[in-house]
Amino acid sequence: MKNLKLKVVALVLFVSAGFVSCDNDDTPSVETKTAFVSAVTGATTSTVNQEITLEVTYAVENNCGVFNKFIETTVGNTKTIEVQTKYEGSNCGTTAATKKTSYKFKATAAGTYILKFKKTATEFVTQTIVVSSAS
Repeated sequence: MKNLKLKVVALVLFVSAGFVSCDNDDTPSVETKTAFVSAVTGATTSTVNQEITLEVTYAVENNCGVFNKFIETTVGNTKTIEVQTKYEGSNCGTTAATKKTSYKFKATAAGTYILKFKKTATEFVTQTIVVSSAS
């Protein structure tokens, strides 16, 4: 009986040690960063409630960098836009690359809208869009 208890305790310790020693190294690391925009192309006029698409060119640090989302700050008719990229993986190389993504814009009121895409920490690529009333 004493021998059986000793074997059970040893088994519990062995299994516990196995769980503690397991590290979740298989989960790839994910990091998000702001990417700077080098160019914005697309329509400069629109009508109310008409969606237009702008093509945004941005830089990533290596081949693991992919578009994640736009971060927007709006003050009146001026929108400041940052491109957030996601880096996932560890075998990414060191060669920077240029990528493109689409930015959709739709105004609900007529007016002049200024879209400022971050080019550096203090500079912007500016796209001015004139929105007119629907005819």
